Amino acid sequence: MDYPYIRIQAQTSNEDQSLTVAVHVQSEFFPIDEAGLAQTVQQWLLDNVPQVTTTTAERREQAFPVTQLPSLP
Repeated sequence: MDYPYIRIQAQTSNEDQSLTVAVHVQSEFFPIDEAGLAQTVQQWLLDNVPQVTTTTAERREQAFPVTQLPSLP
């Protein structure tokens, strides 16, 4: 099973600390602009977290193995 998500990395003014935000988007009937959503979250981080200096975003796929159940007798 695949579970895509947007991963946003934020660098801070302290080089030993960084932020990671994972945004899981699941919509079957409504189109969602994932790139626009990522940009909005990035801008919010820059505007509201004084320590954040830069951000990057990428869409990732996360796969979980699925084990088939045995047949019922």
